[in-house]
Amino acid sequence: MKVINFDKLVHFTEKQREATRLASKFDYFLYGGAAGGGKSYWLRWYAIFWLYFYCYKKLGLRNVRAAIFCEDYPALWDRHVSRIQYEFPQGKDGIGTYHGITHEFVLHPQFGSGVLSFRNLDDPSKYLSAEFALEGVDELTKNTRETFDFLRMRKRWPGIRRTKFIAGTNPGGIGHAWVKDLWLNRKFGTGEKEADKFKFLRATVYDNKYLPKEYISVLDGLPEKMRKAYKEGNWDMFEGQVFTEWSADRHIIPPFLIPAGWRRFRSYDHGRTAPACCKWYALDNDGRVWVYRELYKAGLNVDQLALEINRLSEGETYTWSVADPSIFAKQGMVDKGGGETIAQNFARHGIVFIRGSNRRVDGWQLMHQYLYCDEINNPKIIYFNTCFNSIKTIPSLIYDEHKVEDVDTKAEDHAADTDRYMLMSLKESKGDRPKTDIEKKLEEIKNRDSITDFNKFYGS
Repeated sequence: MKVINFDKLVHFTEKQREATRLASKFDYFLYGGAAGGGKSYWLRWYAIFWLYFYCYKKLGLRNVRAAIFCEDYPALWDRHVSRIQYEFPQGKDGIGTYHGITHEFVLHPQFGSGVLSFRNLDDPSKYLSAEFALEGVDELTKNTRETFDFLRMRKRWPGIRRTKFIAGTNPGGIGHAWVKDLWLNRKFGTGEKEADKFKFLRATVYDNKYLPKEYISVLDGLPEKMRKAYKEGNWDMFEGQVFTEWSADRHIIPPFLIPAGWRRFRSYDHGRTAPACCKWYALDNDGRVWVYRELYKAGLNVDQLALEINRLSEGETYTWSVADPSIFAKQGMVDKGGGETIAQNFARHGIVFIRGSNRRVDGWQLMHQYLYCDEINNPKIIYFNTCFNSIKTIPSLIYDEHKVEDVDTKAEDHAADTDRYMLMSLKESKGDRPKTDIEKKLEEIKNRDSITDFNKFYGS
């Protein structure tokens, strides 16, 4: 074989040809949507196409390295490694050789000796010193935003000005929200310099003419939300979604002036490297909860967070404020008595929290009840459209693979946890303000019979 006849080798569908045109034009290309659309097949063959036609034929570069990544090795084997050994022509009449020890396919010298590596993302930091001219990620939504940002730093190659990032994915997974934000909603941070280089192409099951009709019948038999995600490529519904009750039309409204007679509350989920989340709530006379403000920031210490919470709370009075139970644990055990807790630190700034319930599954069930709505019943929790992070992350949460009734804690669950603490505090209080830890201690001291008991308790 003297030249690679790409059309003869791959037999791309029309949608895969469109993906090839777009990926060649845009540096961050996502081919996403329905199952069975041929995304994985396209990823590995586009990498070969790019190494040969662009890097070697156009730029005259040899030994250029590209990589296809999956979230772990079993996925890498199932989707790619087990297929390329019969799919990529090998031998003297083929286009290259697969090396099983290194999991690399190397093009023959007459085709530029480009290398396509197959790697997993169980620990992205192991690629700290690696460089790739093209990176492809299969099932991008199974990865965190941090993984994507790390891979961007490894996307470089001498002599290639426009390196490539390509990906294929179905809706759902721990990365659903951030992937949807970047490629579908085009919500970029203020520091993003390459926003014009992102492009999305939706895949549907009908794009792949090689799929048997029986497979489409299987998809037709799925529950509605799964069918819309996996057959139609709908990014608003997906497998494993926790809060399937979520409806943008029913749960999100423009802000309005909170009536003076409604009770107000606050809830807090702590974070430093991960975002800290504080939210403000109003309870109307019918028992509905209105989420009217949120603070969602990473990288702030407790003093900075307290100042910001107090600034946003100015002029308001709260029936109570509830918080993540972890902030009541002793921090910095430098002596026998232990250090100041985060809750005590907040209290020095005038923000006194009650301890939230950490009965996670009970809390999620309560959220299901409050989010539920139908043709007759309105939801019991509604969000102002200024609560951007709640609106983005809560409908994107998925179930834990092992604790099937719990939310996956690797997902961005901070806004949901904050709501969970609030709703559980309402349920457990039965309308009365729950007692703070200090009030509980004072009450217990009053019931003790002797000064010895008092000293023993106080000393603890």
